[in-house]
Amino acid sequence: MKHLTKNMLLYGTILFGMASCTSVTPDAGEEAVLIHKPYIFGSGGVDETPVETGLKYTWFSTSYVTVSMLPQKFDEKLDDATSNDNTLLDFNTQIQLQVQDNRSPILIKNYGENWYENVIQEQYRNIVRGYISNFGPFDLMSNREVLDSINIAVKRDMENYIASLSQKHGTLPVDVVNVVIGRALPNEKQKAEMDNTAAATQAKRTEESRREMLVAREAAERQRAIADKAYQKELGLSTEQFIELRAWEIIAEKQGANIDVLFDAGGTNKMWNVRR
Repeated sequence: MKHLTKNMLLYGTILFGMASCTSVTPDAGEEAVLIHKPYIFGSGGVDETPVETGLKYTWFSTSYVTVSMLPQKFDEKLDDATSNDNTLLDFNTQIQLQVQDNRSPILIKNYGENWYENVIQEQYRNIVRGYISNFGPFDLMSNREVLDSINIAVKRDMENYIASLSQKHGTLPVDVVNVVIGRALPNEKQKAEMDNTAAATQAKRTEESRREMLVAREAAERQRAIADKAYQKELGLSTEQFIELRAWEIIAEKQGANIDVLFDAGGTNKMWNVRR
């Protein structure tokens, strides 16, 4: 009976231990930060040692945050950024950040799980807008050298900002890997204006082309009339006779035939062979 009781106590202890534990298994390229919340014994807070790839058991009351240790890309779309002439432009931008190895607990302890939104995002957006305001729309839309210079300047300013923040409010163990500012895009209002302008320009060109064709046609008709007058005079035909001749010529052109035409010109019969 005593032996059975000991076994039951042993099994109960094991089951209690298993029920009181949770497993932490970060993937490759990740660190897990343990956050202790003891019910009775021990001290709470962020564990200074991260859990790297593998399996670790901890108390059921302990939670954890998974932190990517690979370069992370944060896309920021800037709407209505102002150029140096107050033109409103849209930009697609990206900042790449990487948490320093084995320092994820410091990051979570000082700035929380949402560290990017808490201390990076707004500052980054403001810095980018500041540099955009130094250049004109044309350079921001098409000058790659200008955009590259903005990338370099923003990266430098973000590195300085992180260093300053680390001194004032605790270490921010994050490196700036890269900054990419895309070419400026016209906003929706400007797109509509550009579309309207393009449509009006095309309509104007179409009308100008139509007028040029009309002028050319009128000039050709005048030359044709002069030539017909000379041809009529050479043949010695009246206006009515010449018109009839031209009619038969058109018939010949349409039917592909040779036609002999007889005219009574001044009381004399004259025959013309009208060829295609």
